[in-house]
Amino acid sequence: MAAYPFTMLGTLGAVLMTIIFMARVGMARGKTGIKAPAMSGSEEFERANRVHLNTVEQMVLFLPVLWIFATLAGDLYAGIGALVWLIGRVLYSQGYMADPGKRELGFMIGGVALLLMFLGSTGLVVWGLFTG
Repeated sequence: MAAYPFTMLGTLGAVLMTIIFMARVGMARGKTGIKAPAMSGSEEFERANRVHLNTVEQMVLFLPVLWIFATLAGDLYAGIGALVWLIGRVLYSQGYMADPGKRELGFMIGGVALLLMFLGSTGLVVWGLFTG
């Protein structure tokens, strides 16, 4: 059995979610007739594209923090953090697609999960420097 199954599932979930968001951008291009490399011209396309790009931006922060947290705090805690982050990103996506003004709840849920894992990781690294 893998050493970090919950963290791995969280990572795979984040990748799958990003693939789904990417596919939604492609479908919105087809539906609205916006040809690459254009990035504007339809609000539906722009919303789908923004959800995808924001998620990719978040992944750059999420993945290293997730794995550092898993290593220092444990797989279960990292898995829980990943699940909460994923729920936040899904709610962000649903809110943004319905009305960009409705994205805040999902953004906050994901942001809090990321921040807690970051602060936990940072605290554990600093604690380790002084204890051993």
